[in-house]
Amino acid sequence: MGLLLFEDDDLDLLHEVINNLQICFHHAYAPDGHFSVQSLFELQNDDKNVKIIADRNIVSPICEIATKGKLKDTHRMQKIALFVTWTKYIRAQLSSGLGLYESDTSGLSTISGEENRLQFLHGVDTIPSQLWKMLAFGQIEEIPASYLFKKTKVNNIKYDFSDNLLYLCNQAAIIKITQLIRTSGISGVDKYISFMEWYADNMDIAESIVFYAACVFMDVNHASKPKGSKSQNYHKALAGIKNQAWDITYITAWSMQYRNESANDVTMFATDDITQKVIAVNILPPGECSNALSAIFTEEQDYKRVSQFFEKKLGSSRVRPFSLRKKEDNISIIQKLIAEETMTLQNMF
Repeated sequence: MGLLLFEDDDLDLLHEVINNLQICFHHAYAPDGHFSVQSLFELQNDDKNVKIIADRNIVSPICEIATKGKLKDTHRMQKIALFVTWTKYIRAQLSSGLGLYESDTSGLSTISGEENRLQFLHGVDTIPSQLWKMLAFGQIEEIPASYLFKKTKVNNIKYDFSDNLLYLCNQAAIIKITQLIRTSGISGVDKYISFMEWYADNMDIAESIVFYAACVFMDVNHASKPKGSKSQNYHKALAGIKNQAWDITYITAWSMQYRNESANDVTMFATDDITQKVIAVNILPPGECSNALSAIFTEEQDYKRVSQFFEKKLGSSRVRPFSLRKKEDNISIIQKLIAEETMTLQNMF
């Protein structure tokens, strides 16, 4: 990663800005996106293997800086450069995670996933740490051309996640949420319970979905509904559903990682998306989701109804929908469910 030099109060400023941005999360070290000085010292311990999974809104600008040397948006460029500098300071491995898959399967990528991967690796591994730091602190306006990624011939590997059970479940859930958003004459709490009945019957429960659904039905601040969910354009709504399903998939995939951490492994999640930040803050540490729901359903009767539903439907006797079937069968079932719910949604336009 190269030498990284800090002068005067540079390090204090870096720490302050990262905490203000709330850009990185971990259930133990930073459940609210804030790192204490003590936690940073612990993360820098030689025994720690720190990995940070970044979503596409961080992966993409790193790739762009690696190829062009800068971003058009100077503020965003410095934010990304500060984050990369910080990851190098704590000696963390920055991973593109699912970002390559989203880029390739969203229809927004103009290059192969493999070239995107090489750009990202060049940015975080080849561009000197000190140049990232200088870019972050405004000491240079762009990465010098001699350090940029040079286009090479690569294998055309398509990063496809369209048959992944986790992503498909989240897509189905967001389709159902969008249907209910478009349904008039029903209260927010009724929409939530209706959704949760359907969700519990059809798939395993993810706290990120449980919390996100409550946010959108109860109009929680800073939690965005799927883009186009109230649009009159069906294709716009469908694109918004897939985009939101990806956002939720980042968090659910990450939660599977941190819940199985060993003593020396630390897996964090980085995002600059406000809705994802709201979700992360309110489901960390594990078990916090129930407290977050009580803060959303503030009317006593509403919270009582939600609590009774959880006790009845999600108790210890619940049979998980996927537990008795093969993976291939589960994927086929979810794909069929998506087709059915998509047809229902299309008929609402």
